[in-house]
Amino acid sequence: MPVNCVLAIVFLCTFAVSRWIRTRRLKMPPGPPPDPFIGNLRQMAFDKQEERFAEWGRTYGSDVIHAKVFGRSMVILNSLQAARDLMEKRSLNYSCRPRLVLIVELMGWDSVITNLPYGDRFRKHRRLIQDHFSAQAIVDFRSLQRKEAYTLLEGLFETPDDFIRHIRRFAAGTIMKIAYGHTVKSVDELYVRLAEEAGIDTVTAVSPGAMLVDFFPVLKYIPSWMPGAGFKRHALGTRAKVRRMLDAPFQMVQSTLAAGTAVPSFTSGLLTENDNSNDTPVHDDEDIKGIAGVLYAAATDTTSAIVISFILSLVRYPEVLKKAQAEIDAVVGLDRLPDFDDRASLPYVESLIKEVYRWSAPVPLGLPHRCMNDDQYRGYDIPADTIVFPNIWAMTRDESVYPDAGSFVPERFMGPIAEKAESTDPRDFVFGFGRRYAYELMPECPGKLFADANIWLIAACVIATFDVFACRDETGEAIIPPAEFSPGFVRHPVRFNCNIKPRSQRSHDTIQQALNWVG
Repeated sequence: MPVNCVLAIVFLCTFAVSRWIRTRRLKMPPGPPPDPFIGNLRQMAFDKQEERFAEWGRTYGSDVIHAKVFGRSMVILNSLQAARDLMEKRSLNYSCRPRLVLIVELMGWDSVITNLPYGDRFRKHRRLIQDHFSAQAIVDFRSLQRKEAYTLLEGLFETPDDFIRHIRRFAAGTIMKIAYGHTVKSVDELYVRLAEEAGIDTVTAVSPGAMLVDFFPVLKYIPSWMPGAGFKRHALGTRAKVRRMLDAPFQMVQSTLAAGTAVPSFTSGLLTENDNSNDTPVHDDEDIKGIAGVLYAAATDTTSAIVISFILSLVRYPEVLKKAQAEIDAVVGLDRLPDFDDRASLPYVESLIKEVYRWSAPVPLGLPHRCMNDDQYRGYDIPADTIVFPNIWAMTRDESVYPDAGSFVPERFMGPIAEKAESTDPRDFVFGFGRRYAYELMPECPGKLFADANIWLIAACVIATFDVFACRDETGEAIIPPAEFSPGFVRHPVRFNCNIKPRSQRSHDTIQQALNWVG
């Protein structure tokens, strides 16, 4: 045997033994015992994984759980306190991403801020988003939000059975106008379809078999024609769709700029800066595409998930709708729609929306973070390169914070218990933690405030103008849709039917007047 081969074998054996000894000396958080080689892969549920992780927390009596997959350590944080202690108070150590071979390197999601490692490029993307969502911009966006909200109300009046399509169009319309200056009239439009197809393909590709490439990156080099390489064929097909989703609207803005017909937008503003620079362009095209793409795709998905969950909550809890309607009638009256200035005067509506965020946390596991340096927490070791998941779903179901957590109770954010509830406002954590906070799937404050205002305006206007109730079967019994949600990065309610009807003719007249007012 050649000397080089002998040396390589000795080196690998020494490395493996030293790593095993080091691991044995570490005091890891509690968790399920791993199987040889595959670790805890067999015990993991790949549907409703957040519920399995929460179950482990109860079984092992800890809100910090350790698991292993193919030798890679994972730490799951099942409580808000643990997540804040590590991801906010020690954010410098927990703000990076693990290597995401499947999604980033094979599927091509490498230019979006949600997947960038913490560094100069990440900070540049964050700054550009923050600049575009300045305090003044938030105020300026209100006219767009009103127009899109009133268009949604008109759609609910004309074809209420299509409420999910109307909500998707609303969610796409607001952010598409801001990102690209394009007015969305239908969810069947090219740009909307491209984003949805890329998103659906990404989610469906994240299967246990496909994710093996994240633990064994060498698998990305196997030929796509080989048996067992179906994950790679799917990933490369998704890559083409991701590329079209990023390129098509960008090219549309380039064309309108050249023709002198461009509408002011995030993309047109950055391209104009490049055109006005004398030397090297200020902004790389891939950076512009990535930022605009994540603004559009991610914000659209989360906004539609939350608004559809809001509709589901009204169907399941009609007494909540009645209380909210009584508050709006008393404060706003019947001759106009609720507006942003009314928000502080509608505490029950505010509490209802907080409860929607908590009850239907749209991103149950957030996105994975990576511990960059060895750390200790509560006497436990967290080695460098550990993947860390904030189990947001478990946090929203913590009975010590939210008693009767499985029920929909807006009152938990009001009255004598409001002070404690305010300290755990779900809007503060349902989209992520740390220096990436709210860039996981929404821009940081004040951009997060824009998305929250979008949701508030729709919720208040729907409550003011429509009755939402369950369908009935042939015997007259109400068909209450279950509180079931689809698995995936973003948690959408399973499709359901309901009745949506204007509260009165005056409601429709009010919608028409509002539409005429915004033009």
